[in-house]
Amino acid sequence: MTEDFEFKWRKLYGEGIGSVYHSYDWAKAREVSGDKPIFIKIESGSEMKAGMVAFEKTKDFLVIGKKKILFSEGNPLCLEKIYSREILKEFKNKSKGFFYGSIYPTVMNYEKDIYSDAGFMTVTNNTMLIDLSLSEEELFKNLEKKSARWGVKFAEKKELVFELSNKEDLKNFYSIYESTTKAGGFHAEKKEFLEYLRNTEISKLFVVKSQDKIEAGGLILIDKCYSCAVLNLAAASESGLRLQAMPFLYWNIIKYCKNLSLRYFDLGGFDAEAKEGDKTYRINKFKERFGGKVVEQYISSTNFKYPLFRRIYRYYKNFFKKTKNE
Repeated sequence: MTEDFEFKWRKLYGEGIGSVYHSYDWAKAREVSGDKPIFIKIESGSEMKAGMVAFEKTKDFLVIGKKKILFSEGNPLCLEKIYSREILKEFKNKSKGFFYGSIYPTVMNYEKDIYSDAGFMTVTNNTMLIDLSLSEEELFKNLEKKSARWGVKFAEKKELVFELSNKEDLKNFYSIYESTTKAGGFHAEKKEFLEYLRNTEISKLFVVKSQDKIEAGGLILIDKCYSCAVLNLAAASESGLRLQAMPFLYWNIIKYCKNLSLRYFDLGGFDAEAKEGDKTYRINKFKERFGGKVVEQYISSTNFKYPLFRRIYRYYKNFFKKTKNE
């Protein structure tokens, strides 16, 4: 992309409405991590009126195998609301070269009519939001007493320290993060992804230390347009878990976001269908300790294929789980 294009896109992001997931920095962070951004835009003369960032992904589907999809997150960027439907239609048109296109719209200010008018089908996931308009005293009181609240107090007695990361911190935290994802069977972001985002205005990487040794850390994205921070990733060492570094990390991120005068802290997803024994069940239980509220997270698809294969996947997952337990 040219310098002129970057200038126009950053100007659109700075002056318009729309999600952090369509910022130029998010596109570059994903690019250095190996994902090629596809910029979709609407221009009038020399001015950019609307835009969104999408990525090509390869998914392995039951029965039919691997297919390429077009994926995007957050509400598109628009200088004026009248361009919302137009840019979504541009995304839909671009998706014709893929198995389907899907968008995870922003939880706040979601307008279903705009997506349906543009020809999208919608299904529902969930996430968990913490209301930062509450006082710090109320937020702490909402922590589960015997786990999260106790964990924060324990970590404070052990003199753990919460701070923004520096370059050396990132290197040490990444080894903890990589080990955590490997043990949990989750995909790990590349180190370059964290390195790029650490130095931008759209994100912050925090670490928790015990006597200068990193025990935990977490990355948040800051969506100023919607007054929300989103937890992107977090991890702790074995010793950090014993020191209650994770409750301490979450609590201090909550306070940090409140001090930025943000309205919500999004804990980054909630699997409402998780059953005991599922990977996400334990993660759900941990998130529930922080007093958030489970809300609907919509997913809009350019055609019927995503909703169809989502139902097929859930059917087979539940069928095999039931068979295994019999």
